[in-house]
Amino acid sequence: MPERHTPQQRRVEFDRLNWIGKAVFLGGAGIQVASTLLDQAIDRAADLVVATERAFKQGRDEQIEDAQILDEYEER
Repeated sequence: MPERHTPQQRRVEFDRLNWIGKAVFLGGAGIQVASTLLDQAIDRAADLVVATERAFKQGRDEQIEDAQILDEYEER
């Protein structure tokens, strides 16, 4: 099996960066955090859709009609 080559990661000392380097570093970190949060939100939404569909299909009975409003009244 061939070895996987990964790019070398350098440890960046934030204190030694100039203001452009700090801006790029913070921008990249912000983008990484935002993408992680978006990925987690998408995963949770997909899980919710799957769970909702599964619950709908399990609770479906051919002999039961769709829900109907039987009576509406105003509470006082």
